Amino acid sequence: MTEPAPAVSVGAEPAPAKPVAPGFTFTDDGCRTEIRLGALLVLAGMFLWLFAGPNLSNYINLAGMVLLLIGVPLQARDARRIARPGYPWKLGLILTVLGALMWKDLLYRERYDGPLGVQPMAPIFVGVGLWILAWWPFAKTQKEVTA
Repeated sequence: MTEPAPAVSVGAEPAPAKPVAPGFTFTDDGCRTEIRLGALLVLAGMFLWLFAGPNLSNYINLAGMVLLLIGVPLQARDARRIARPGYPWKLGLILTVLGALMWKDLLYRERYDGPLGVQPMAPIFVGVGLWILAWWPFAKTQKEVTA
């Protein structure tokens, strides 16, 4: 059995579509690709440390940090000049806080009486997060600065 099609009135407008809520993201629409890719490479360097080895992991981190070194000031400049949205302040905050919390867990000694060292991932996360947060005040648009 087939059901009859619902009756549609001639002058009726379609129901408005519900806006899609994107959920929580660390970068918003408008964030530069250099920043997204750089942050992904820095995170990949952290999690590939045991699989890829320290040398390859450091090269991956270095590539990500170079992209962030270039992308963050460009994002701040674009936000100021042309009001480009999407400055990744949440990403900077998360990297700074979680890097600082990881610092104690990544301490180690080569020998029991040797000096205390730290694996480089915690300082890298903190440094990248502080770099992103340092450019945040410069990312305000001209309207926000003059108002």
